[in-house]
Amino acid sequence: MIENDNHSGNGPLFYMIAGEVSGDALGAGIMRSLKEKTLGKARFAGIGGTQMSSEGLISLFRMEELSVIGIVGVIPRIPKFLKMIKETVKDIFRKDPVALITIDSKGFTLRVAKQVHARQKTKQKKIKLLHMVAPTVWAWRPGRAKKISKYLDHLMALFPFEPEYFTCHGLKTTFIGHPANEAKKANGSRFRKSFSIPNDVMVLSLLPGSRSSEVNILLPVFEEAILELRKRYVNLHIVIPVVPSVEDEVKSITSKWNHDNVMLVGNQDNQGLFAASDFAIAASGTVTLELALAEVPTVVVYKGNAVNALIGHCLVNRDSIVLPNRILERPIFPLLLQNECNPQALVTSLMGLINTISISEEMKLASAKIRKRLNTGNGTSSNIAAQVIISELDIIDAVT
Repeated sequence: MIENDNHSGNGPLFYMIAGEVSGDALGAGIMRSLKEKTLGKARFAGIGGTQMSSEGLISLFRMEELSVIGIVGVIPRIPKFLKMIKETVKDIFRKDPVALITIDSKGFTLRVAKQVHARQKTKQKKIKLLHMVAPTVWAWRPGRAKKISKYLDHLMALFPFEPEYFTCHGLKTTFIGHPANEAKKANGSRFRKSFSIPNDVMVLSLLPGSRSSEVNILLPVFEEAILELRKRYVNLHIVIPVVPSVEDEVKSITSKWNHDNVMLVGNQDNQGLFAASDFAIAASGTVTLELALAEVPTVVVYKGNAVNALIGHCLVNRDSIVLPNRILERPIFPLLLQNECNPQALVTSLMGLINTISISEEMKLASAKIRKRLNTGNGTSSNIAAQVIISELDIIDAVT
């Protein structure tokens, strides 16, 4: 545990919790906007990663300790999770922030918010509880919407179809837009040049996820698929953007690959990579939306262990797993789920994109439709989020 003394001062203190790379990016954006809206007086405490740290947050725990996927991945760590939740709640009341802002990572963050709500029922001055990134009740476990409405003050949703699932239970919910929709179009030729990738080769981006459990399951499948693809496409160039949380695992696994033209790069310039990519294979999640917006024809995959597969089969709405498909309400981007995610199926699906121009073109055209649906018309998602947060507070106390 890292002791956080970033709570001294006179400005409003915001306690923020993010548990994954995507949440860290969202949190950093909100921190910047809150600084602007409070004339630089905002202070921060909580849990975050490198991006939130760069904005001044000293994390109570290493953010990576919260990054667990799947039910089986959580079970062995329950005692540690419960201890971390207890220590986080204790830290929140010790620091006494004006608001607790939790970002995604619902298994941890919403448990913290629920405990804070329960402990402050009898208190006159209460910490406002806001959550960013709505639980995917439209994909599975819709009953969660009613449960969280009992203790959250405000929910900030990234997608336009989400508020109705929560407002019907009395929870204030605001569609703030998705930050992926704000990314500027990058220069693919510049990216290729900077990494000495010839312009006449086919670039395939592999995105195995940001959790250890994901990369350990998916990368071996990807490797076998590459072996088959190289027999058909000799000019294939593989690029894997690596997030810091799984850098060691990715390097260890790929170091055993006997392939030419496989390149590992940092994830600092994903937009440049996407602009340089002809096709992609990606783990389900936010990155599939980023790829769709960048007009990259993509095969989406999800594969967990056997127990997760069984539970997921019973609880998950397959049509909602791929974000671009859910936004478009059409299955444009192919999904390989659990046992379907095998080397041969990957090869077949990707060849379908490579060899069928009409399918690839349809994916590229989908980008404009997605952008239109994600546009709020009211500024950036982080600015809207900051305004929502400020609106939940006594504005005079918050900025003076």
